[in-house]
Amino acid sequence: MFKGGTMSLESLGINLRIKLVLATSWFIENTAKLLGYPKTSQGMPIVNDPNAIYGLPLHQPRVPPSPDPTNMLEAIFGNVPKSSAIDKFYYESARDGYYNFYIEHYKNVIFLPDWLSKWIQLHFTIGVDTASLEIIRDTLFSLSIYFMFFLQFRTMLYYFITINPYTRPWIYLISLSDWIYDILFHLGITRRATFFGFPILSIIVNGVAGVIADALNHLVFTMPFLPSEGQAGRVLIDGVPKDVIMFRYLPSLWFSHPIPDKLREFWYVQRPDIYKFMKSNYGHLDIDFLPNKILRQIYESEQNHLHSKSLVDNVEKIKILSTHVFCNSTILLQEWGNTLSYKQDVLLSSFLEHNDKLI
Repeated sequence: MFKGGTMSLESLGINLRIKLVLATSWFIENTAKLLGYPKTSQGMPIVNDPNAIYGLPLHQPRVPPSPDPTNMLEAIFGNVPKSSAIDKFYYESARDGYYNFYIEHYKNVIFLPDWLSKWIQLHFTIGVDTASLEIIRDTLFSLSIYFMFFLQFRTMLYYFITINPYTRPWIYLISLSDWIYDILFHLGITRRATFFGFPILSIIVNGVAGVIADALNHLVFTMPFLPSEGQAGRVLIDGVPKDVIMFRYLPSLWFSHPIPDKLREFWYVQRPDIYKFMKSNYGHLDIDFLPNKILRQIYESEQNHLHSKSLVDNVEKIKILSTHVFCNSTILLQEWGNTLSYKQDVLLSSFLEHNDKLI
C-alpha cells in the first residue's frame, strides 16, 4: 500500500510537470502569434560573430587562481592570487616603427587617465618598460584579495557566538580589517550604512574591495603612449579576426617632451637601427634622438669652435686696429713735423728781419 501510494504521488508529479510544460508552450506560442509569428517574424538571427549582437567581449579573469600548488604552503592555503591581466602584443614594422603594440578590445578594459599616465612618465622617466608598474599593480591586486579574505573572515566570526573576536589570537586577525571600519566610524558613515536597521557596511566594504581588485585586474599600461592615442582596429589572432586597440607610430609625449635619456642611449649604443629609423622618419620634428652625453659633446665642440673662431676674429681686429692706429699716428707726426718746421721758419725769418733792422 505504501508502495502504491508512492507511485501515485510520482505519477501525479509527472502529470503536473507535463501540464505545466504544455501550458507554458501554449502561452508562449499565442503571445508570439500576437506579435506576427510566424508570418512577419524571421526569428532569431544566426551569426558567426557573437560580438555583432552582444558587442565587445568581456575579459574573464580567474579569481581565485586555478589550483596549481608548487609547494606545501600552496597545497594547504591555496595559490597566491595573481592577476590575469590583459596581454599586450608588441610588433615591429618598417612603416609603423619599433614600439607598436595592440591589445584585445574588451568591454571592461581600463586605462589610466591621460593626465595621470603623462605625470607618471615624466616624473619617473618611464619609457617603454612598464615592468615596475605591473609589479605594483599585481602587488595591489594580491593585497586587495587578501584584504577581502580577512573581511570575509571577520564577518564569519559573527556566526560563532562562542568565539570572542577580541581575545587572542583572533584579535590579531581582525585588526587587519577593523581599521577600515574605524575610519568609516569616525567619518560617520557607519551609522548611515543601514537597511531597515540592519548594518550593511561590511557588504559595502567587501563590494568596494572587489571592485578595486577587478579594476586592477583589467588595468593596462600604455607607456610610452597616452591611452587616448589608441586606435580601434581588427587583427587576425590565431586565424580569427578580433577587435583590438592599436598603439603605434611616434608617441605624442616624445614630440612634446624629451625622450628618456636611457632609451636614447640604448638606441645609440645597442640599436642603431632604431636611431636611424627615428632620425630618417621624424628628424624634421626637431626632436633629440641622441643621448645627452653625445649632445653635450657636440655642444662643447661647437662652443670651442666658436671660441677659437672668435679668438681669430679678435686677433684680426687687433691687427687692423693697430695698423689703423699706426697710420693715424704717422699722419699726426707728419702734421706735427710740418707745423713745427713752419713755426721754425717763421721764427727764423722774424729773427733775421729784426737783426737787419738793428744793423
